[in-house]
Amino acid sequence: MPLASIVVAGTVTVVVLGPIGIWIGDLIAAFFTWLTATAGWLVPTLVGIFNPLLVMTGTHYGLIPIGTNNLATMGFDTVVGPGMLASNVAQGAAGLAVALRTRNKTTKQLAASAGLTGVLGITEPVLYGVNLKFIYPLISAMIGGGVGGLYLGITGVARYASGSPGLLVLPAYVGGDSMTNFFNACIGTVIAMVVSFVVCFVLYSVWAKQGKLDSSETGETN
Repeated sequence: MPLASIVVAGTVTVVVLGPIGIWIGDLIAAFFTWLTATAGWLVPTLVGIFNPLLVMTGTHYGLIPIGTNNLATMGFDTVVGPGMLASNVAQGAAGLAVALRTRNKTTKQLAASAGLTGVLGITEPVLYGVNLKFIYPLISAMIGGGVGGLYLGITGVARYASGSPGLLVLPAYVGGDSMTNFFNACIGTVIAMVVSFVVCFVLYSVWAKQGKLDSSETGETN
């Protein structure tokens, strides 16, 4: 029975879900390519907001070739890197806010470690282990990523090297005729983190007041 389940699930994934995912990813890539040509400043904003959802569905892989091509042909990328940078650090900051506010020791340890890896560029642990589980950190990360992405888009921040978007990759934003691009990248990163952290800090109280959190998370006893 388990073998049959694996065969059926694998077949459906390869034959049906795989092609659908590729098709959706191509559509998303085409949309962002068009948007770059018409309102480039908006691209990092949208990527900053929706990147967690794209990662959840695997459709973010449709954007990566765009960034790679930009680096290869123009020497810099303003499409993928900046938006994903804002999104990743925002997710990590939301996780750190959860770690600070929760009263559950297990959640606190997970959120602290996953939040740290998130701001450094690896978001899967904090996305699946914390943000998606409690929802309010995911909302906070999307807001923070959007605000940070908006700043990066308005200031035209570009990355000059590839790498997993996070604090450790900020040196990839050193380029151009001055250090302005790097400084704006740092400012946008801070904005994304601060907004995400503050919103998450506040939404924790809202979720707790509405009874959406388990008592182990709030420390309340019945």
